Amino acid sequence: MADKPFNPVQAWQEVVQRWEHELNAWSGQFTKSEEFSAMIGQATKATVYAQKAMAEHTETVLRSLNLPSKSQIEELSERLAVIEDHIAQIKLQLGDGAPKPSGTEPRRTRTPKASSASDE
Repeated sequence: MADKPFNPVQAWQEVVQRWEHELNAWSGQFTKSEEFSAMIGQATKATVYAQKAMAEHTETVLRSLNLPSKSQIEELSERLAVIEDHIAQIKLQLGDGAPKPSGTEPRRTRTPKASSASDE
């Protein structure tokens, strides 16, 4: 017989491909329906409401613990950036705008050996 030997990998791939095609066809029909659109709209509204409630609750907890919130830290970072810009402008106006070396150079304490005629 000229039949091909059974290939379980190929058979599995064919099953998965058929399953994917059927699932795609079903989901395509489902997502076109008006009920699906309404359900997604409601889910989006619920998600936005939950995020807002969580943010408010987190803000309340942080305030009660006397800790800054994310928005307060961002505001502080922006204000700090403005202050740093002003300091840089003042340094430039005072003539101190040249970049300084990051560290001091090491001191050269070793002296070279004196060359003598006997070393050669």
